[in-house]
Amino acid sequence: MNRNNIKSKFHIVWSMRKWPIKYIHWRLITAYPEGLMYVFKHPFVFVKDVYKYIIWCQEFDKEVNA
Repeated sequence: MNRNNIKSKFHIVWSMRKWPIKYIHWRLITAYPEGLMYVFKHPFVFVKDVYKYIIWCQEFDKEVNA
């Protein structure tokens, strides 16, 4: 991974901190059948999904800013 790639991922994660709690709750309920309980039961799946989402955001940003 190059420095710009890591910086881009960090920027995406940093921008997620502004998401309202209600929005995060809604995202968890729509993504997982049990919502937050699923995240607690399957933390590795959750981390893997978040990583995939961050990569998707990077690709989207590349196309929008190209």
